[in-house]
Amino acid sequence: MALLSENTSFGTRVEAIAPRIVIDWNPYTNDGPVTFHYEKLTSQADGTVLERTFLGVLPAQISNLLASTYTIIDPTTEEELVEPGWKLMAMIKAATDAVYAAATPKGTPQAS
Repeated sequence: MALLSENTSFGTRVEAIAPRIVIDWNPYTNDGPVTFHYEKLTSQADGTVLERTFLGVLPAQISNLLASTYTIIDPTTEEELVEPGWKLMAMIKAATDAVYAAATPKGTPQAS
């Protein structure tokens, strides 16, 4: 979430979020479009949502996302880490395989 503004007097935050992200991955080229559907979310400090407003759709290419690096915050230590974009694809593929394996009866060939 990208923080747009914060009002400590009222205890509110306004953030840009993408609650819907569509990945159209072509497994033969390892590329394709990604669309981020953005909303502006206004919430109180306790998490109560005051307003959600659709902002628009922004496109990206998988290859461009994988070529970048990303600064993330470890949610347990709050340490700032810089990670390569290729891990994004690796994690999505691993999660896809895990979901498929969990939903497939034992003895059925697994995805690889």
